[in-house]
Amino acid sequence: MTNEHPDAPKQFGIRLNQETMEMVSEIQEFRQRTNQPTTLASIVEDAIQCHYNRLVKEGAINEQQ
Repeated sequence: MTNEHPDAPKQFGIRLNQETMEMVSEIQEFRQRTNQPTTLASIVEDAIQCHYNRLVKEGAINEQQ
């Protein structure tokens, strides 16, 4: 989705590399398929949660309760 709108990051004054844009597109498409909000905030929250889960799985950080 964001790949269809190359100026989308400029609306928020940010520049993202291609890998990040692809991840954002995947999250956005998933959220649309599952009828979830596709706001920038919700996409960022999903990306942070995925990254956090990966760090826990790799043992880089301890999961907090």
